[in-house]
Amino acid sequence: MKSVIFFHRSVGRNLIKDGGIYQLVKESSAFTLSDYDQNTDLLTSPNGQQKPGFVFPGGNTRPADFAGIFSETTSVQYELIRDMALRYDTIVIKSCYPNSNIKSDEELDIIKGQYQAICNFFAKQKDKKLIILTSPPLRPIMTKHDNAKRARQLANWLSNLTFASNINVFNFFDQLAIPEDDKHANTLKPEYRRRLPFDSHPNARASIEIAPKFVAFLEN
Repeated sequence: MKSVIFFHRSVGRNLIKDGGIYQLVKESSAFTLSDYDQNTDLLTSPNGQQKPGFVFPGGNTRPADFAGIFSETTSVQYELIRDMALRYDTIVIKSCYPNSNIKSDEELDIIKGQYQAICNFFAKQKDKKLIILTSPPLRPIMTKHDNAKRARQLANWLSNLTFASNINVFNFFDQLAIPEDDKHANTLKPEYRRRLPFDSHPNARASIEIAPKFVAFLEN
């Protein structure tokens, strides 16, 4: 049976818990799932056991941080977490919502380069699969129109670019974001917002509705 490791932060944790992902995976029997929560530095195995002790670069699962792990020139301090990841058949990475606040076209180009570096690394790992989840959108009050538009451009670029055959993209941003023809385009949908006005974490409804789609994507 294939094994999957999911790297995430708080939105990923909510997707797992509120969306019941471990139960969905158990019911499918197509693969086993482990997850690494960068917010707590805990690796959780399919049986629920948790293991600390890994060093993750940075503090918010930025694309730059993932590029620092999945690289031919990985720093010695990150070799442990890289080698742990490469013990799995499929590696899933998700950058959290603050990274969708892209303030300039230059920053957008830099982020694209970081994702390209990650993909270049995995293109050489022929026996592994990489799945990228596009970053979640922010609430309208927490971003600007042009910044949110760039987040959409990044999600579209990742989703439409042809990487190596062992690399795929789940457009998580598109699942959560208001369509482009709306006043608050490219920000978190109202039905997926929490009550706190400054909290961009998607709510439980978002996790419940998207988790089955995510698991189905992993199955396929």
